[in-house]
Amino acid sequence: MASVEKRTTKDGKSTRWRVKWREGGRRENPWSSRTFDYQADAKRFKTLVEVAGERMPTPEQLVEHGFAELLPVGVAAPAPEPVEGVLTFRAYAEEWLGQLVKPHPESVRKYRERLEKHVFPRLGDRPIAEITRREMREWQQGLRDAGLSAKTIANIRGETVVPIFKAACRPGEDGEPAVRTSNPMDGLPLPEGPRAERDILESPDEARLFLEAAYAVDPEAADLLLCKLATGLRWGEVSALPPRAVHVARSTVSIVQVLRKVNRRWVVEPKPKTKQGYREVPLPASVMRMVADRVAAASREPGRQFVFVAPRGNHWRYEDFYTDRWVKIRDLAREKGLPRRMTMHGLRHSLLTLLATEGVDLAALRTMAGHASVTTTMNVYVHATRRHHEPVRQIVGGFLGVNELTAAGRLGQGLAVANRG
Repeated sequence: MASVEKRTTKDGKSTRWRVKWREGGRRENPWSSRTFDYQADAKRFKTLVEVAGERMPTPEQLVEHGFAELLPVGVAAPAPEPVEGVLTFRAYAEEWLGQLVKPHPESVRKYRERLEKHVFPRLGDRPIAEITRREMREWQQGLRDAGLSAKTIANIRGETVVPIFKAACRPGEDGEPAVRTSNPMDGLPLPEGPRAERDILESPDEARLFLEAAYAVDPEAADLLLCKLATGLRWGEVSALPPRAVHVARSTVSIVQVLRKVNRRWVVEPKPKTKQGYREVPLPASVMRMVADRVAAASREPGRQFVFVAPRGNHWRYEDFYTDRWVKIRDLAREKGLPRRMTMHGLRHSLLTLLATEGVDLAALRTMAGHASVTTTMNVYVHATRRHHEPVRQIVGGFLGVNELTAAGRLGQGLAVANRG
């Protein structure tokens, strides 16, 4: 099966991704490969190779999916051949995207990216009226086999594929007959597979080990991670936090803008995507003092737009922060004894799990997370921990009278031994 390898240049200043495969998937065949500047492009190309049966995609496929630069020398880009009378899934999906009512630009970009990367390579040229449930089940399983999580597959199908098929089952605006008579996704379960439990910080000692490692590596980066752990903010929310969103008197921060990656560039969006994204999050006093100091410093630096800034004075880019700071912090924390392989998003999971364990009510928990449904908060972000073990021991022990029974049993054993003596 084709694979994607991350490769760093000898000078360590840039990263590229190489797609490798053996022609036809046969072990005796030599390796073929293509290298890309962006991971997303590499993953899309890998999907095309797999769909083509572990072979180089055809010139038509390369052009169709934006890889015309990979055409062999001397091979002209083929002109698309229109198929009259056949409405493909791709054509209908493009029409559906164009008819969305007041869509958020980021949503349209995300939908199109998901379709291009995960749906069109397998279903794009199929007549939408002929796609069967079996095909959709195999499509889902293919995504699972490629390493996508159940949550990612659920997002792709729930936000793009299902709405497209639902629209295809409705009559047209001018009374035209529906394109399909049924939705092949109805009743189709998500593919089963092992669900990796995300590592979280479960105790004050683990939080201390993590923060000690963070401040030992880089205090600037550690401040951002401390705020992220204390608030449960997403990366795009904490990295784009402006000084004006900090309310020192109330000891809170408000989410008024977010950082998103659009067309391979990190840009600041002036508002969260959904109304649940607008929220005010409380901070403990110790964290608030750190944030307030940063706000005061920002007021003395004309042009500073963010509470947490990278060495160059602008917001942190995720890739730079992850490679240059997070990996070192994570590895040092493990050396110090943290028995987990943490992720940055795991800090958000850690806080929400802690709050749920301590009995914070569900409405407050959902608001802290910025979720539309508390089901998402509880089913995805709240993990099982061992914090309840000792209280359970005490409660169950008291209910059973274990101490008294044990003492009585030992006394009886002692008397029996004495009598035998």
